[in-house]
Amino acid sequence: MAPYIIVLCILLIAVAVAFMIIKVVKIKHSNNLELGFSLNSKKNSLSVKPVDELAIRFEDFSELTEQEEAALVEVTDSKLLARIDNAVPGTLQAVANTGAVKTYQDAAKATGQLYQAIIPRGAVLDKSRAMEGAYRASYREVANSIKGNANLVAVDNKAANNLAAVGAANAVMNVASMVVGQYYMSQINEQLDGINAGIEKIVDFQQNEFKSKVCALVAEVQASSTFQVETMENDELRNRELIHMKSLEHECAQLLGQANLSLQEITEKKGLDFDTYEKKIVEAENWFKYQQILLELMSKISDLTYTLNLGAISRENSFALYLPYAKQSEGTLAKLNEWHDEHVNRLEISVEESRRKRQGVEGFFMGALGLFNDDFNYKKISKGTIARIEHQADSCSTFKIAEDEDLYQEDVRLIAREGKLFYLPNRISADA
Repeated sequence: MAPYIIVLCILLIAVAVAFMIIKVVKIKHSNNLELGFSLNSKKNSLSVKPVDELAIRFEDFSELTEQEEAALVEVTDSKLLARIDNAVPGTLQAVANTGAVKTYQDAAKATGQLYQAIIPRGAVLDKSRAMEGAYRASYREVANSIKGNANLVAVDNKAANNLAAVGAANAVMNVASMVVGQYYMSQINEQLDGINAGIEKIVDFQQNEFKSKVCALVAEVQASSTFQVETMENDELRNRELIHMKSLEHECAQLLGQANLSLQEITEKKGLDFDTYEKKIVEAENWFKYQQILLELMSKISDLTYTLNLGAISRENSFALYLPYAKQSEGTLAKLNEWHDEHVNRLEISVEESRRKRQGVEGFFMGALGLFNDDFNYKKISKGTIARIEHQADSCSTFKIAEDEDLYQEDVRLIAREGKLFYLPNRISADA
């Protein structure tokens, strides 16, 4: 019996040792978890990667198309850069690795000098059923069923401490939203600079009060369109900005309505002689410019509302107040066009030749000379007046919602190059 007892003891000891090894491995693994996503995941799919491979990381990338090159938008905010590095460890190192590269041609030739990473959209962490206090990575559409699973992969302790598995998905999603938000806001801010330039060209001391209101409104919108990490990642601050945007939108609507009404009043003046018509053209020009500026500004406010909502509402929703005022402006432009047509035809104005036919007493006396030279039948019109007629009469509404980009619903593509980090809008890379 002794040999059997010895064998049994050996087996028990082996099982105990194996159990302890498995337990230690599990504990070590559970303390080093980070969410990993497929680098090339698109739309509603994620592919499974080996457990020892980080899915969101920078990879060597050797080439950009000319269109992609022109579309790159630098990520400049230091706080955003830090958050990206926390969510995607190695970002700042990848950027630093490209610091010695001076030109695009050098980057295309040098191995490892141009890097890209893609942050996929839609990852949500669910609680693990198999391990208490642990999480699993699932990919789902909001309020819909799970579409697939992503891996939880082991990383070093430092990375695990900086970005716990429980917050990994939220950190990645927040960073992706902020990158897109910075892109939208930079576009809006740049366009607001153009609006400011347009206001400065309007010279009319009688409308100084109106002009000052428009200038103040643009300044407030521009202040709100300046990207702030704190605002984008804090729901309370974002909601305050959204309430402020709603207030600015109503103020803009009132000013736009006033510009449209002023234009409509002018178009009601029928049968004017040329001198009166010419004075009304100058008056209409200023209101016409205000109309165009305010309509564009209202569009930017709608874009900013969409941006601050992080894409949670549709573009149609964010443009809800803009659309009826755009339609009102369209109707005003149609009346302005008809008003010009009526006077141009009745006053026999030739826009192409910058002249008008002499009428009344002047036309009677000059008519005799006109029998020998037709030029005596006409009188020159200033180039400024002709330009205003063409500007106002040929204008038609081209305002519409930008439906071509919904970047909050796309993967975020980051490019490290020349010591800088860039965002490449996904629609650009798709069109290239």
